[in-house]
Amino acid sequence: MNIQRVKQGAKITFFNGIYISIFGLFYIFFSKYILKENFRAIHVFWNVFEKYNPALAKTLNFLNFTIGILFISIGIFIMYLSYFIIKRKEKITWVILFIAGIICWAGILTISIFIKNILLIFLSGLGWFIFVLGMLLPIRYYLEKTYREY
Repeated sequence: MNIQRVKQGAKITFFNGIYISIFGLFYIFFSKYILKENFRAIHVFWNVFEKYNPALAKTLNFLNFTIGILFISIGIFIMYLSYFIIKRKEKITWVILFIAGIICWAGILTISIFIKNILLIFLSGLGWFIFVLGMLLPIRYYLEKTYREY
């Protein structure tokens, strides 16, 4: 039963890696929309900002593009570790995935809350919830499993 939970949790986190990669593609393809929403939260119109400061607007757009690439690379990392857990079920892999995923998703959610973008808060909150669910399923297996000490 515990092995099945490990596989279920790893599959959930694998799909969570796919989700964050798609989230990264969303950041890349809809970066102007995200910037408009971010600027709306601070009561500044993006079009006015883009018109009077095009160099900085281009830099902010490029920043969103690089954030999207970062999300895609984190998604690939999560998928790789999840696949490794499905095949080997090693505790250290689970610990690395747990720490990296929790820090990543909590950071994304916190930044989304700070910039007050409701869409990003929802998308990152959903991703964080799915990741935590995938991590909590196999936790009993890893806590009960004994390992040799060197």
